[in-house]
Amino acid sequence: MELKKNNKRPRFLFGCIIFVILMVIFLFSGVAVNSYYQILTPKPENIIESALGFSQETIDPESIKILNWNVYKGKRDGWSDDFNQLSRDMDIVLIQEARVKDKEWATFHVKGMGWYFAQSFSYHAESISATGTMTFSRACPISAAYSRTRFKEPFTHTPKVSLLTEYSLKKTQEKLLVVNIHGINFVTSTAFESQMADLEKKIKGHQGPVIFAGDFNTWNKKRMFILTKTINRLGMKEASFYPDTRTKRFGYFLDHVFYKELKIKQTKVFENIKSSDHKAMGIEFLSCRPL
Repeated sequence: MELKKNNKRPRFLFGCIIFVILMVIFLFSGVAVNSYYQILTPKPENIIESALGFSQETIDPESIKILNWNVYKGKRDGWSDDFNQLSRDMDIVLIQEARVKDKEWATFHVKGMGWYFAQSFSYHAESISATGTMTFSRACPISAAYSRTRFKEPFTHTPKVSLLTEYSLKKTQEKLLVVNIHGINFVTSTAFESQMADLEKKIKGHQGPVIFAGDFNTWNKKRMFILTKTINRLGMKEASFYPDTRTKRFGYFLDHVFYKELKIKQTKVFENIKSSDHKAMGIEFLSCRPL
């Protein structure tokens, strides 16, 4: 009797190899890691940079327009034009994977807006490029702070940095907290949970409305479970999009917008924008409280 060979194990091993290759490509799509590059993590006092250009002192609580977008380190043609077009009518713009080459900040100039930049790391070769999260706004923040992960990404050994900015709401005594996150990526769920726990503490310490948005890198069931538990403990809601064409990896959405003590007027995924590997998302909020 002829025995059939079991082909499941070779297929499984081949699948694992392909998975690892895809992970490496995905992780290093913006950074070639070899001896040609020197990767540096900034000292705490050098993490945050900012530029003036703010045109308002407060935000109108009856209309708070937000743009959230991972710009893929600006690697695709046309991203700068798309960025300026999308930002034109916004009050606050949250950017992940912002990359600044040789401190050429003019790339990120938006009329009537200033910004804060929280650097994750910089890589040095023929030029110096810094990458991190960036928050633009028309209203000048009354505070700006960062939260850096204790765990680091593999291979590059770099942390992820979230940016927290606080704004005064017009004709009220309330302050709006905006948390711009880039979730730590190819690490254990313990590391992701640690990042969520650190940000949860900061959000819990705020009295007033909160927007918690960005690229959470929730590309598996465990990460989504951790995020959902965090959001539930904070009493926050998630913004919905119709049609929902947000970016997915392995069947899970990467980008989210959560909020509390606010209402949603409208949401939109800018699905025609192709200058990043993430879709840009627009949300308009208004205050829950009568003015």
